[in-house]
Amino acid sequence: MSKTIDITPSWGEFGSIYVNLAESKQVDVIRGLRPEVAKAMAAAEALKVVQTTFTEDQHRLVSSIISKELKKQGY
Repeated sequence: MSKTIDITPSWGEFGSIYVNLAESKQVDVIRGLRPEVAKAMAAAEALKVVQTTFTEDQHRLVSSIISKELKKQGY
């Protein structure tokens, strides 16, 4: 069994990276990230739609995760 380390950034961390790239005008890199931004926006819409079916515990969990990811982006 091989051991691997997952260093994939969370969406909040990705957001911070993306903003830093945008603010430093690294347009070519930003263009390359369009598919990832599209995934994030699609996931946000999916969450918006399905959240009406969530239990109170699920709402609390989502709220906690959103707060954590926003903090990673400086909010």
